[in-house]
Amino acid sequence: MENPRNLGLGGSLPVPNVQALAADVTPTLLRRYLRPQPSTDGVFPTAADGEAGLPVVDLGRLLDPGLAGQEEAAKLRLACEDWGFFQVVNHGIAEETMEEMKRDLVGFFHLPLAEKTKLAQQKDYIEGYGQAFVSSEEQTLDWSDMYFLNTQPPSYRDLRFWPSSPSSFRLSMERYSAETQRVATHLLRAMARNLDVQDDEKLTRIAAAQSMRMNYYPPCPPEERDRVLGVSPHSDAVGLTLLLQVTPVPGLQINKGGGWVPVDPIPGALVANVGDVIEVLTNGRYKSIEHRVVVNARQERVSIAAFHNATFGPSSMYSPLEEIVGGGEPLYRTITVEDYVKLVLSSKLQGKNILDAMKLPNHPAAPLIN
Repeated sequence: MENPRNLGLGGSLPVPNVQALAADVTPTLLRRYLRPQPSTDGVFPTAADGEAGLPVVDLGRLLDPGLAGQEEAAKLRLACEDWGFFQVVNHGIAEETMEEMKRDLVGFFHLPLAEKTKLAQQKDYIEGYGQAFVSSEEQTLDWSDMYFLNTQPPSYRDLRFWPSSPSSFRLSMERYSAETQRVATHLLRAMARNLDVQDDEKLTRIAAAQSMRMNYYPPCPPEERDRVLGVSPHSDAVGLTLLLQVTPVPGLQINKGGGWVPVDPIPGALVANVGDVIEVLTNGRYKSIEHRVVVNARQERVSIAAFHNATFGPSSMYSPLEEIVGGGEPLYRTITVEDYVKLVLSSKLQGKNILDAMKLPNHPAAPLIN
């Protein structure tokens, strides 16, 4: 099994630290973050077309071998087919584990900038403190800072980028990482059953590798808040994402029903979403969904996203599963996990552009090639 620590898979161009910029912002510096369209355009006040909001999946019930498990599996199927997003409750992660992770992550982002930049990203590597998906000096930037770590398996960890302060950060991350990986594995196993994939390892393998993207969104000047985004519209180019909202400030919105639907996380829940890799493996039956983050004019927002993928290796591939393709045709190409990660890290964060690059010409939504 190859180790991504030893591979320069791609990184991001260096950009200004937004947390520091927000403390002394000028119109000139802010210009690179401004978008032509206000972020309030196309936002639904609650949910699309009167729908009740994100589906909720109770993991405890899902694991029940009886009728309760079947009922919850039906909810999971609906969530994956119709929404691509759902909230996970009764997931079994101890409240203490989640609160320790929240406390230490906020503590990290509140360290002096000089301390955080000791963990800055290096050329051609995404791990560390900085930003992702900046490929051009001209592109509009996101109003956020990012801290990125590979967390599972333990051999993937590069401890040079793990902070010594807060002193409990490493232990908190180890515990939280193991627990979110457990939840992801249970969800993927249930998805395999819903899809009639007998060998559930064909899906659970995409929880074998995990990385954490930790996000800090500082307050934005009120007069420009509607023209700034914390994260640009995109779908997650991973297998399965589990998001924990660290601070109570809302910001996540998903693209559904022709507009942007705000997500209001249930306290203690994880927000799960289908990534591009699952869309490829299911040959489009489960679809990844565009989402974005808006910012607040007065309060900071902090979140942590656990990304799950397959591990690296010469035979580690992503392609539509034969059981799902059946007598039809695959709609997405086959690619090694390593080449897929290189594709992701060399791309701009823009809609579903990475998934578009995976579509075969026979896909009904394949991009036109001139």
